[in-house]
Amino acid sequence: MSEPANPLQGPRIAEVLASASWKHALFTTYTLSLSYFESEILRPLLRGGCSDIWLVADVVGYRASLLERHSARIGQDYRLIPAALPDGVFHAKCIYLCGESEDVLLVGSGNVTFSGHGRNLEAFEAFSSAESPWLFEEFALFLESLGSRPDIQFACSEWVDDFAEHARRVARRDGGTTKPPISLVHSLDEPVSSQLFDVLAPYGSCMRATLMSPYHDADGEGAKSIIASLSPAEVDIAVTSRNDESAFPFAKAATWGIPVQPVRLEHRDTRFVHAKWYEFLFEDACLLLTGSINATRKALTTTGNVELGVLRVLKAGEGFLAWEQVGRPEYAPQARMRSGLGNTELVYASFDSTAQDRLRGQIVSLQPLSGTWQGCLVHADGDTLTFSAVVNAEGQFEVRERELEAFATLPSMQIVMSLADRTARGWVHNDMLLGMGTRGRLSAGALSRLVRRVGTDDDLQALLDYLSQQAETHLRLFEGAIGDKDGERSGERGEKRTVIVAIEELAPLEAVPSCTGEHGHSGDATGDSFQSIMAQLRRVLLGHGRSCNPAAMNGLDEKASEVPEDSPEKGLTAEETARHIGLVDFEVEMDRMIEDAEGRPQMRNGLLSMLLEVSMSMRLYRLNDRDGAHEFLSNWLGEASHFGTLDRETRSSLPQHVVTAAAILYLLGGTGGARAVLVTSLHDALETFYGGTVDWDHARSVLIADPQAGFATPLVGELEAHELRRALDRISATPTRRKQLDDMLARIARGEDVPSDWPIFQSPLGQKLWKALERPDPEKRVRRAAFQGSACAFDYYTFAPQEMAQFKRQRIGYCIHCHRFTVNTAI
Repeated sequence: MSEPANPLQGPRIAEVLASASWKHALFTTYTLSLSYFESEILRPLLRGGCSDIWLVADVVGYRASLLERHSARIGQDYRLIPAALPDGVFHAKCIYLCGESEDVLLVGSGNVTFSGHGRNLEAFEAFSSAESPWLFEEFALFLESLGSRPDIQFACSEWVDDFAEHARRVARRDGGTTKPPISLVHSLDEPVSSQLFDVLAPYGSCMRATLMSPYHDADGEGAKSIIASLSPAEVDIAVTSRNDESAFPFAKAATWGIPVQPVRLEHRDTRFVHAKWYEFLFEDACLLLTGSINATRKALTTTGNVELGVLRVLKAGEGFLAWEQVGRPEYAPQARMRSGLGNTELVYASFDSTAQDRLRGQIVSLQPLSGTWQGCLVHADGDTLTFSAVVNAEGQFEVRERELEAFATLPSMQIVMSLADRTARGWVHNDMLLGMGTRGRLSAGALSRLVRRVGTDDDLQALLDYLSQQAETHLRLFEGAIGDKDGERSGERGEKRTVIVAIEELAPLEAVPSCTGEHGHSGDATGDSFQSIMAQLRRVLLGHGRSCNPAAMNGLDEKASEVPEDSPEKGLTAEETARHIGLVDFEVEMDRMIEDAEGRPQMRNGLLSMLLEVSMSMRLYRLNDRDGAHEFLSNWLGEASHFGTLDRETRSSLPQHVVTAAAILYLLGGTGGARAVLVTSLHDALETFYGGTVDWDHARSVLIADPQAGFATPLVGELEAHELRRALDRISATPTRRKQLDDMLARIARGEDVPSDWPIFQSPLGQKLWKALERPDPEKRVRRAAFQGSACAFDYYTFAPQEMAQFKRQRIGYCIHCHRFTVNTAI
């Protein structure tokens, strides 16, 4: 950016946004298109990890944005702040991007719209802090002047000081002793025309002034003020329309005593010319002013507007544009919009970052504001919530009601405040989501959608990718026990702090947002916004707020589970979709971390709980794959019983999940011999987890008996409240393989028969073992393993791979060399 660039030919804003990973971003505009901002600006910022995004718009743009009711990101991924002047407009157009190594500032004429960033002919200048640090000091001064003007109302002004500090920091860090001939010009403290006169006076007589502006006064007073102060020998006024008309009054200008000629750009452009361009040619220099400043009385000769431009000194003859003279066009007066706030009233509101049932707001108005106003939250889908609010003289109010929480994370939320015949409207923001920052591709908006169960494939991929990389960060959250209805929500166990997710918080709620049920906050109470929303997400994974009617049990609610006809996901199997959203990669990475966590039992326990809750939720609610969820749960129980560690002194989620998984799998079991084998395997898994005989009193105490809290109901179907407890009792009544094998060896030693209907003999390998017992001298064909190993107890040959797997799984080893059996009865 060190070489002077033609402001009409660059830079491409999309390329600047994609050029680095930005940390903070500020956009100022007069008119505004939220659909453009969210589709073309917000996406690359979020992909790059930018989590602090501010959009400041004049009341004209803010009021127009309220018509875009289905904006999906406002108030959750970025803030929109209205700026109001009593008799002027907030007209500055700039983009400030803060990066790790350098900052970038763009100043120009284009609004944050499709037209302003591409369809119109606009002028933009771009500067980096590494190459032009002094401009960032000037930008900090501009922001501070903006914040100190008492007549300019911002519904929220914290961004002013924050970005001024960002700009001053990089100016000091990257600053040098040389200040090239380029500076910012604004209208906050002194009219632009007065500043131009002071800056241009040392250059001597102005030979030619060329003015290009899409807007002029009907009497040309704005342009005349510059001409009168500089007295140029010649004046060119650019004709910007596509036809032979102009808003500049050339006929009146003929009486000013200075030749005023109409010109056009030599290379004509079919786009609407919205650029503001002022060239002043002197004998030894050419000064160029670009930015937001129209050639009008208000913009040039007063401080009533907020204008921002760039003044650059070039060498004589170094101008960027070539002009050609044209005939005098017909005068075509322009329809002018009324400037200033006037009788318009706007409101800015936000949910508190720590209490989602608290709403704070600020009404922007020129009228008295004290009184009791009637408020209404309005969602784009038509849901509403009414309330009363006491507004003070400064327009501030605060409301705290339990019902507000159901609206807190909804997108497209607007607020309407009424007093008598007065009405103020505005957008609602969520400070918790806006304050949490991004984690890679996992943005606040993505988490909000996931919490509301309307997450896209991109959101799911971002979540799984994030958890794959940052699982350890959230182990304490996923270790937190799922408490009973009378249990505490959070507490201390010695030095080990737990997070309690109470069952009443996981119970199904009525459809949001009309829910009136009580639902408290779960989290680690640190006040961190990201941890708070992750705690809410964990509640959703465990079933919180999900309707449990039969239709909903087939997956996400109907609206969230629809797949567009042209989606690449249409027609994929559940397993293909699992790979598509990254679930398979997530599970592989989690398994690797679990194996690598040897010697760190608490870490392993947290990873196992996270793996279960995320994978089961995805397979049940996203993939609608009960069979896949059943298979996963069975495999997970084996893994958890082997790798998990039981800590009886601390309430945590893993023992709850292990015991509850066994009960669920029992209810999913078959009949006859298959069920007998299954129940034995489930008892085996619990015995392995307990490291010996199962403490059934403890197991019953940690069982998640409520079938709605977790995965029992969505996996099995509607259940009675006692069925999980009864399933656990059935498992406890069935002896383990170890116990059955131990009893079998005892009977053989006593010369007694061994019943063939024991569960241990129902599998193909078990049947083969029992047939060996029917033959004479069974003790010569069956022997107890002498040690916890993997070899035949008779000839000590290591078992072949298939037999080894059976030995580990069923405790029965068959030697292909001696054709005898080794059984493992060790605990």
